[in-house]
Formats: sequence, structure tokens, C-alpha cells
Amino acid sequence: MGIRERKEREVETRRKLILTTATDLFFRNGFSRVTLDDIASAIEFSKGTIYNHFSSKEEIIASILLEHLNILLASLKDAAAAGRDTSERLQNATKAYVRFYRERQEYFRLLFFIDHVSDRERIPDALLKDIRLLKLACLGELQNIVKAGLRSGEVGSGRSSAQVSLILWGMLNGIIQLAESRQIKEESLDRLIGVGFEIVLDGLKNPAE
Repeated sequence: MGIRERKEREVETRRKLILTTATDLFFRNGFSRVTLDDIASAIEFSKGTIYNHFSSKEEIIASILLEHLNILLASLKDAAAAGRDTSERLQNATKAYVRFYRERQEYFRLLFFIDHVSDRERIPDALLKDIRLLKLACLGELQNIVKAGLRSGEVGSGRSSAQVSLILWGMLNGIIQLAESRQIKEESLDRLIGVGFEIVLDGLKNPAE
């Protein structure tokens, strides 16, 4: 291994250590309470070393979200590909999304937290763009399923794949937010999402008026 490659690996190792440590601190103490000094102290780095990799705490938060959006997108792709028809593919994607929420709740909350960060100007534009594109790609997986259903005739003609995917996306997030805010019990989550899915599916099967 050459000197350049070794340095690049060391940089990436430090970057991952910063992200891992910051994630642990954020989830234990809350995003607003953790400072760059806290992160540096936990790793025994200087604050300057943190700045060599990230310009702000907000950039660290956004980078954590970006990493897990890639995981969510991959799981949606796998789930959608496994179905035999439109209904099963949509159901698989829905289950994958809920599973991501259940297994990675703190990361899931970042999906919405990042939209309300007060100092968004501290996040590089390129990073914000990557996050936005990945969110759209996740939504796009649902839209692709509906498009395939339109082509096969499983979905009634006259439907807009963009509108249907947005409705399903909104339904999922809305019900999950009800669970997050404890307006519904955790055990009611699957039941309500199941009902919502059936309503969407019934609408897809019936031609638009």
C-alpha cells in the first residue's frame, strides 16, 4: 500500500470514528445538547481534527442521515423486487419501510429532524442535495412499482404514479408520526397501516372516475 492510499484510509477511518461517536452521543443525549467539543472529547481528538472532516455539528448529523438513507433505499429496492405482482411489491416495500422505522428509530427520526434544523446553512449544499435526491429515490421506488402496475393493467388507467406514491408515502409517514407522538399505541401501528394499504390498493384496482 502506497503512502497516498494509507493516508486516504486513515482519513476515512477517522471520519467513520467521528460519525460513530457522534451518533452514540446524539442518541444518548439529544442532538441539541451535544457539541463538537463533546464529540472531540469522547474520541480524544482536538476540535481542529473534527473540523478537518466536518465543518459543523449539523454537517455530521446530515452525514449520518445520508448513510442510513442509502440503507433504506437498498431495502426498498430489495423488497420491491421480491414481489410477484403490484400488490405484493407495494406491500413488501411498505413492510420494509416500517421495519426500517422499528429497527432504526433514531435514524428514522433524522428524516424529519434534518428538515427543521435551524442552521441549515451550516450544511454544505451538495450534502443537502444528496439527501434530497435519496429521499426522492426512496419515493421513486414506490412510484416505479405503480408504473409497472399501470403497464401490466393491474392498476386502473388514469392513475398518476406520482400522486399514488405520494399518497402511500404520506400515509406511511403520517401513521408512523402518530405512533411517534404516542397518539396511537405501538401495537396499533401495523393494523392502521394495513387498513391504509388496503384503501390505497382498492383505489388502484378501480378505474378513476
